[in-house]
Amino acid sequence: MTPVPIGYDYWRRKRDRVDELVQWNPARLANHHIGIAGTSGAGKTHWIRNFIEGQADDVVIDIFDYHNDIEVPGAKTVLFSESTRFGFNPLVLNPDPHYGGVRRAINDVIAAISNTSRALGTNQEGVLRNLLTDAYALKGISASNPATWYRKEATDEQIQQLIEHQDWAGLQQVYPTLQDVTTVARRKLKALWMGIEDKDEGRQVLTAFDEFCKVMGNLNQRRLKNASQASDDSELAQLDSKLGSIKMRALEGFGTFLDRMQSGREFEEVVKYNSKDVLLSVINRLENLQAIGIFNSNPPPFGNARIRRYNLKPLAQSEDELRMFVHFRLQAIIREEMQRGEAHGRIRRLVVIDECGLFNDESRGNPINIIANQMRKFGLAILQAGQSPTHMSEEFLSSVGTMLLLNLAPTNWDSAARKLKIDQKMLQYLQPQHTGAVRLTEKGQIPAFKQVYFA
Repeated sequence: MTPVPIGYDYWRRKRDRVDELVQWNPARLANHHIGIAGTSGAGKTHWIRNFIEGQADDVVIDIFDYHNDIEVPGAKTVLFSESTRFGFNPLVLNPDPHYGGVRRAINDVIAAISNTSRALGTNQEGVLRNLLTDAYALKGISASNPATWYRKEATDEQIQQLIEHQDWAGLQQVYPTLQDVTTVARRKLKALWMGIEDKDEGRQVLTAFDEFCKVMGNLNQRRLKNASQASDDSELAQLDSKLGSIKMRALEGFGTFLDRMQSGREFEEVVKYNSKDVLLSVINRLENLQAIGIFNSNPPPFGNARIRRYNLKPLAQSEDELRMFVHFRLQAIIREEMQRGEAHGRIRRLVVIDECGLFNDESRGNPINIIANQMRKFGLAILQAGQSPTHMSEEFLSSVGTMLLLNLAPTNWDSAARKLKIDQKMLQYLQPQHTGAVRLTEKGQIPAFKQVYFA
């Protein structure tokens, strides 16, 4: 790593007329976490670039760029939007038996959805957990058997090709998607309405019912077309005949299901999905997630790029989805670095988050707080930039090794001074892009803020 010059000690220059350089030297710091706070135009983006360029050549960097203005030489940029359809399938498993698995993946999905302004209710969370478990089970993936956790990742196009070619064995070899979960949920909803269980004979009934609805839809469409124009109705007759046979198959299947009930509790198996209203509300949440386009099976083309820049500007219109996306990615990064093992004091990966106020809270389960408190030994560091230090969590501020204050808005002086235990007068005299205050928590030293002239 290359030391980054911060500036010259303000009081040494003013009092002693000596230019004493203050610099960020990661080898001397207690940890590599960095916080930058300042108003718009104060120079946050400039300092983000400086700290990134000061990293060693083998440090992997993930930049979550809210404004699309953190341009760094050598970075690979990917635009995330509903049009590009790049994203991450949240159901892809980490197959490591210690750091991965079905339960952790399910917990990550639920945590990401719950950590928004529309948190899941207790019943909704239970229903979603069951749906996710069932979606994995339909692929032969068991939470208790790590040998079943290995599957292939496939893009939306590849999955569609498998379906068109009716390659059901091939579909079994890929991870489930949110579309699969939604399909399972809709079948469960039908099962609730019909009072049957979605397995064995009950599953055959549901399949026949799905087919009946599909043919009925085609039949009505054909009838409307025939009514508007004179045409051959042979296809109409074929569809009518097919509808009748499917109806008989569904009725026979339902009779078989009733005949083979053994415990009398088969209906209760369906009731684990709580109620039609709760299940329908979960389906709506799943469909909204799919519509966003960032939780899909089309991985971003970062390739082997060391610096990966996520252009999130199109997602800024929906803070909930943006927060969900960033938190989910951070959870995945945490798992990856833990799996690699301890870093023995080295930094291996840096996460950069712009406009951090959108992603911070005081929850101990927030991945930002997990990185700040637990990930130093795994070589994972975080750089956060925001309008004010009050936009950063207490967990982060108590752990951060470097805190750089640029010009702050007067309305933030009092709260920032109290939160950082800094003299408010120091904040009042900061000049945009000219002076700042920095606290470097160096090994063996008592940390304190220094006012500096920028170099």
